[in-house]
Amino acid sequence: MVQKVHTLLLLFTLQLTIFVSAESTPKVPEQYKRLFFQYSDQRRFYERALNSIGLSTRPVGRSYALIAGATQYPNFPALERSLKPAEVDIEKLKSYLKNQEYFDEIVVLKDGDMTLHNLDYFLEDYFPARIAASPHSRFLFAYSGHGYAEAQTDPVRGFLLTSAATSGADPENRIDLDIVRTLLGPVIDSAEKVLVLINSCHSGAFLGRRSFGSNPLGPGERGAHAIMASRATQSSLHLDSVGPGSVFFEKIFTALGGVADNAPRDGIITYHELDTYLYSEIPYVTHDNQIPIEGDISRNGSVGEFFFLNRSRQVQLGNVEAWNPRNVSTFGTQGSDELERGRAAFLEGRLDQASELFTRAAAAGNSDAMNYVGYLYDNGQGAKQDYRKAKEWYDKAASAGNAEAINNLGYLYDQGRGVKQDYQQARQLYEKAASSGNASAMDNLGYLYGKGHGVKQDYQQAKEWYEKGAMAGSAEAMYNLGSLYGTGRGVKQDYQHRG
Repeated sequence: MVQKVHTLLLLFTLQLTIFVSAESTPKVPEQYKRLFFQYSDQRRFYERALNSIGLSTRPVGRSYALIAGATQYPNFPALERSLKPAEVDIEKLKSYLKNQEYFDEIVVLKDGDMTLHNLDYFLEDYFPARIAASPHSRFLFAYSGHGYAEAQTDPVRGFLLTSAATSGADPENRIDLDIVRTLLGPVIDSAEKVLVLINSCHSGAFLGRRSFGSNPLGPGERGAHAIMASRATQSSLHLDSVGPGSVFFEKIFTALGGVADNAPRDGIITYHELDTYLYSEIPYVTHDNQIPIEGDISRNGSVGEFFFLNRSRQVQLGNVEAWNPRNVSTFGTQGSDELERGRAAFLEGRLDQASELFTRAAAAGNSDAMNYVGYLYDNGQGAKQDYRKAKEWYDKAASAGNAEAINNLGYLYDQGRGVKQDYQQARQLYEKAASSGNASAMDNLGYLYGKGHGVKQDYQQAKEWYEKGAMAGSAEAMYNLGSLYGTGRGVKQDYQHRG
């Protein structure tokens, strides 16, 4: 009998182990796995937090979040390429949702990964299926990055700029806010509670000109709402006096600390309480230059509303540790500051100091700095030339979605530096970097086609890639395009176009 009990216990333990291990990694195609920042079931912690404030009877589903944003715009003028506040926003969101709100799954689409294709997969396929399998779930979509609007339309059309954008109003590298709202439809239909937070200039265009009520709701029923950082005709701001991130998200984190828990003061901060606080605070600190706007985005009207835990209350109860936002802003504050100092040192020829600063910023998680460290090893500047170390740093930056690093990694394979020469691998990396708007990668693709390296020699394809690179600002692509016209390769010889 004892042996049988042991056998049954062993079988149960084995089944449990299989179940847990099956949930240890997301069941998604390989290219999406790296986009998961968090993937574990934290419901027991979340339920304990709810129980501690008297919400023991509330059904607990899973918590899902999609954080998206663009923090680097490599095709912008040099001083405008880094959007530091968005980097801070994203890092704080990741830390806060995982450690303070007990979110089970957090996907991050940042920079080159913030594409329409990835949004479509997660919003229309992955998350709706996950939510449908777990009743009473909540879903948060948060975005921070550049945006713009076409003011001549009525209602105003708004867009999010991808990292591939070449200007603040790029008509090619943008995502229509109406499309984002449509993509959110399946999630809204599946989840019990949905909240959308978008910080971009003219983000109010997401809501169109539909009017919405602001009646207090109950946190226990279905509801889907959105809060936009600014009206459709306004910019979204960053103020040093408010914090290193955007005004919108800095005020959100302040609100969740407990100051917005007022109606009633029950240990949770509802969508309505959050919106009331933001509507009071943001216009005040921006002198009415930024006014948030909210709305009900459910199909048939919300009955309930999304809610967060009151952070200060949870700290007092011992459910979470005190949250210091400075400790999680390495991408934004420490990383970006060291990066800028490193760039200045590099331009002034202080290569040893540049190497030290870039390495510090890279250790803080800044992908631009990782790419720079790789570049220094690649070219033997400020460090002994070492192609293998260059590849290691390019790999790290490329994994973070850095388009310049992806291009540089492609060039190593193109030239056989520290790796076996592989034109096919080079081409694939160039194409990935080019899809994120990297002008040098476009020029490199043109060169591969012009030389027939790893592809069939095709001057027409070379011309097309050189043209794209030239339009994106690559001087090398302009020269190579001129060379085609000068020699008549793939085009009619025309000296007027040369150089």
